[in-house]
Amino acid sequence: MWATFIIYILILLSSVAGINYHINVFKYPAYLTVPLTLAVFIPLSLIYLLPMDWTQKTSEGDLWLSLPDNVILNIWKANYWITFGLTWFLLPMLQEFYRSGYSSTWGKITDAFKENLKFQAMMLGVSLLGMLYLMFEAGLSFNHLKLMVIALAHIYSLILATWLMGHGLISIPRNCWIRGSAASELHHNYLRLLRLSEDLEDTKVSFKDDVLQVLRLKLNFTSDAVEDFEFRDVILGMYSKIPEDIRDQVERQYLHDNTIIERDQVTPSYMSKLQSGFNIDLHKYVGYESAFNSLVLRIIELEQPKTNEFKTWIRPVANRVGAVVLALVSFIILESEFFHSTKLSLLNVTIFTSGAYKHSMLQFLLAAAFFAYMLFAALSSLTQLKIFNMYHLVPRNSDPVLACWYTMYTARMAIPLSYNFITLAVDRTCIFEAWYGQSINLTGLFNLLNNWIPRLILVPVFLAMFHVYDKLKRKIGWANFDDDEDEDANDPRFSKIAEAKRIVHREISRRELQLRPFHLTNNGNTHEDLANLNYERNRREFHDSLSSNRIDHEEPEPVIYGGSVVKLAGLWSTFKDSINGWRNSTTNNNTNTNRPYRDNPVGGDDDEEEENLVL
Repeated sequence: MWATFIIYILILLSSVAGINYHINVFKYPAYLTVPLTLAVFIPLSLIYLLPMDWTQKTSEGDLWLSLPDNVILNIWKANYWITFGLTWFLLPMLQEFYRSGYSSTWGKITDAFKENLKFQAMMLGVSLLGMLYLMFEAGLSFNHLKLMVIALAHIYSLILATWLMGHGLISIPRNCWIRGSAASELHHNYLRLLRLSEDLEDTKVSFKDDVLQVLRLKLNFTSDAVEDFEFRDVILGMYSKIPEDIRDQVERQYLHDNTIIERDQVTPSYMSKLQSGFNIDLHKYVGYESAFNSLVLRIIELEQPKTNEFKTWIRPVANRVGAVVLALVSFIILESEFFHSTKLSLLNVTIFTSGAYKHSMLQFLLAAAFFAYMLFAALSSLTQLKIFNMYHLVPRNSDPVLACWYTMYTARMAIPLSYNFITLAVDRTCIFEAWYGQSINLTGLFNLLNNWIPRLILVPVFLAMFHVYDKLKRKIGWANFDDDEDEDANDPRFSKIAEAKRIVHREISRRELQLRPFHLTNNGNTHEDLANLNYERNRREFHDSLSSNRIDHEEPEPVIYGGSVVKLAGLWSTFKDSINGWRNSTTNNNTNTNRPYRDNPVGGDDDEEEENLVL
């Protein structure tokens, strides 16, 4: 009992730490932090609870982590109903509450209730169809109604979980294999960078429209001459959230026109719509910018000189070995999904036939490892599939809306995946099966769905394995920068890589101008030196804005600083020199000992690595 209590405390602390890594939960009220913590804590706790429940019933040995049956049953019931309340009512309400553009608490609550009522009405329509089916199939009673609600929620979440897990079981080993080669990872990241750059620019355009309205409102309605304006604090609040660089650009480029927002236009409905759109676009911009900066830093890291040869050798090998091991585990799970509940299931062979059942702790560890990998595969797809690109987890700077969304789906998939996991074996004797199984195995249709949905996991697996999504998008004209998989030597991917390199050079140049220390002395004329520096910076920004979408093979424009040319001999050396403040080091150092990444479209040593590339 004490061991279980200590393990639960450690899981709780891990949940809080994981949430706090993405959003500072301690600055938010308890009505947000508690649901978020529970929505992560419950799925993580199942990695311990499910194998423990299953092992103490199927193992021949005594498991020292075991609990009394009634305690396990009550924990399962509490986990299920808390998860049900969180995912279907509380977290959706909190998500719309923080998404709402109203300023007052009551206005936010009312808006959240209206938005969730639409979703609940849709689910009610589906429930009515299920009620009619049960009425004709088995009769309708209150108990049947409760079981139908459980079964419908299970089927919906099981479809979502298996679809996402299928993608994750392919993408996790594949990405691990790509990281086993610096050249392949660079190739992959360069192509990803182009799409991120395009998405970031599109988001900036949308966000600047909101910023322009906020700036005009601030200019017209927040001065001392405007007294008792009811939206004054709301306008100033939005103004304070605008990033400084975006605000300066909008003020310089757009505020010169004479467009005026009349006072009668500023209604509660107008302000609610503006604030809601402003917050959504702001967090999208922060998310894309964070992903873009992280990818640029990763590319610079891959380009930097390697000083430790042992780590340079061991990391690719470890990634390739890990990819093979994860691919083997993925194959075991996928084969077991297709042959679930039969002796042909490889997971059944691993946990039972192999003799692990004779050693309770070994069986517990194997079950926990397989289930943890299945859960992680499903969760990783939430951030990778392009259909979910509307939400971006940003380290330390995520907003409550996307925090509610991610935790809601994390909790929603946990229970169905738990039941799916025990069905992979022949012997599924456990308390969870005895309680939850009889709730979802109602009649012929529900049993049919439970049996065939796990087998349909092969559909997303083949779609992900053979890049069917990308091929379909190319056919209908929706392909992105990183969706091309042609193997032709004249493939435009190579020009895209050259464009991506130009973007990286531009980012390093921009950061150089921001970080490089300088002295405002020019024979005593400090104002002239400052004016020249500002002129050069503005000239480069204007040049970059004109050529941001141009694809060419030209070398990046040289950075002119203090009358001299700053040469970008190496990505990492230039960036590091700018941080350390070595003013003239890059102009005097024209060599780089690091072997740069080369494009090799017509053969050579990189061909084998390019074959492993996944876009």
